[in-house]
Amino acid sequence: MKLSAALKEFNKLKETKDHLVSVSNVEWYSLFKDEIRNSIAIEGVFANRKDLIDVLENNKRTDKHKAASILGYFEAASAMYEYAANQYKEEEFSVRISDVKQIHTLLMRYEKEMGFYIGDLGGFRKGRAEVTQSTFTPISEFYIRPVTTLLVKWINYHLKKEKYNPIELTAIAHVWFESIHPFSDGNGRAGRILLSYILIGCGLMNIAIKGISKKDREYYYNALEKADDAFELIHRKIEQGKKFDVNDVDEYIHLESFNEIKEIVIDRLDDAVGRLKEVDIRHINKEAELPLSDLARIYNYSPDYLRNLINRGKLKGVKRGKTWYVRVQDMAGYAEKQ
Repeated sequence: MKLSAALKEFNKLKETKDHLVSVSNVEWYSLFKDEIRNSIAIEGVFANRKDLIDVLENNKRTDKHKAASILGYFEAASAMYEYAANQYKEEEFSVRISDVKQIHTLLMRYEKEMGFYIGDLGGFRKGRAEVTQSTFTPISEFYIRPVTTLLVKWINYHLKKEKYNPIELTAIAHVWFESIHPFSDGNGRAGRILLSYILIGCGLMNIAIKGISKKDREYYYNALEKADDAFELIHRKIEQGKKFDVNDVDEYIHLESFNEIKEIVIDRLDDAVGRLKEVDIRHINKEAELPLSDLARIYNYSPDYLRNLINRGKLKGVKRGKTWYVRVQDMAGYAEKQ
């Protein structure tokens, strides 16, 4: 999907919904729950759809760490996304250090209360950091504030200058944030919320980066790894005393290094458009039989995966000609158990 097409689609969707980015929008809320589920899975916290519904909608007890991760992500992302949408509407969008800290404060609040996180909410780390699944070394704790300030200045400068399109800007900013690793924990989730916060502020939509399968997590990690060399070099030079401004940063950035992370963002935006255009499943007759391909889009499964479920007897389906049909109630029942 080209950026111009994405903006056109989102603007069209905004005309039909006053509050596109809102939990009151059923289609967006479904996308948002998938974002939460995938993002916490990247960090090793695995929740199925039923877990999310139990925690967010039914106030049921579940594993405490899982519940804290779900609630923290929900509160941080929903608050920041609606804020970005309002800023975009008023043509006032920008990123501040306080925004980055607020994301972390809301994200880690429940984990702090339950004793899973012992750092300061919204506070930059005070020691060295080691990042699993990566070979880069985050910047020294003594330079976190100045380099995060530089990142924020760079983002805001290019929001106005438009040297980079929103996909490029967001992808670069995300890689840079993760290479800084400003907090003692929660950097991956905070960085993905910041990524979507910028997308929404640019008139686009939050995305659900895939992370439930090992293959998807490794693809995401590899995309970050291929793009972080510029920031590794910048950080080492900053630690050696070199002063950088936003133009200096641009000299180190090679856009081809960000191709894979950009592809992830574009792919996930494409999925978001499709999800938001879907019909509200609540208004469909539960006894109705829909083509497998339609239900796959609505519930964010691949058609091949659902066909495999039918072949294994895990999902009821009937074949008419070359097309499989599944009853809405049966599909909903399967999805709720996952």
